[in-house]
Amino acid sequence: MSTINSSLRLAVTLVAVAAATAVYGAVVLPDPTAQDLLEAYLGPGRAGHLLGTDALGRDIFSGIAASIATAALVGLSVVLISAIIGVTVGLVSGYRGGWLDAVLMRAVDLQLSIPPLLLFVSMVAVLGHSLPAMIALLCLPSWVPYARVVRGKVLADRQRPSVTAARLAGATRLRVMTRHLLPASLPSVLVLGSLQLGWVLLWESALSFVNLGVQPPTASFGQLIAAGRQDLQSAWWVVVFPGLTLALLVLAANLLGDGLGKLLDVDARLIER
Repeated sequence: MSTINSSLRLAVTLVAVAAATAVYGAVVLPDPTAQDLLEAYLGPGRAGHLLGTDALGRDIFSGIAASIATAALVGLSVVLISAIIGVTVGLVSGYRGGWLDAVLMRAVDLQLSIPPLLLFVSMVAVLGHSLPAMIALLCLPSWVPYARVVRGKVLADRQRPSVTAARLAGATRLRVMTRHLLPASLPSVLVLGSLQLGWVLLWESALSFVNLGVQPPTASFGQLIAAGRQDLQSAWWVVVFPGLTLALLVLAANLLGDGLGKLLDVDARLIER
């Protein structure tokens, strides 16, 4: 196995810092929703506010820490749920073939034909703005890449001698899929999940920015940036620090995917987003 590469080390470092920030915010920092108009627009480092305050006197550092927790919950939930659905569809479609494969792949094609933004805007009216609704919303298009990647891997592996021998020995279809075909697909699934995490973080923040995502008191990077965009020239810290943190989280996700790809010998460029 390859040694830990620089991309993976940097990604792990960024993730560790983000996790520590979220825990520190939950335990030590003040409530991110607490308002004090007398402390509005305090600059970084003033009156005990490390990253300053916004128009309502809310602590920016607290908001960032809470937003990291929200992003982690949404991102990991969406990736896990999407992977379970997509891997199941890909395994069944690739192994069974025939009319079932055709039906499942047409469902994939239909999903790919719908622009994500149109899908999200349409479904918000149905699902609402809660955190579970946001997770469900982002899962709608996110399972498709897993299904396509796993199906392609299964099609390439289902005629291997070990798979043929398992079938001849009387192994059930479920056993063949889970014990002989699924393990070969897991490295690609792990890399895809890491890369998709950044995509999920960006969409969650973008939807919250235009008031289609989670609503207060649940914190979100999109809310923080939207609240301070009109004051960018006079209070730059209100937007810059949340935006920079979001960029670093997305960078960490991409570096994690690249690092895992090198470690597991998976070409990340061949993984479809």
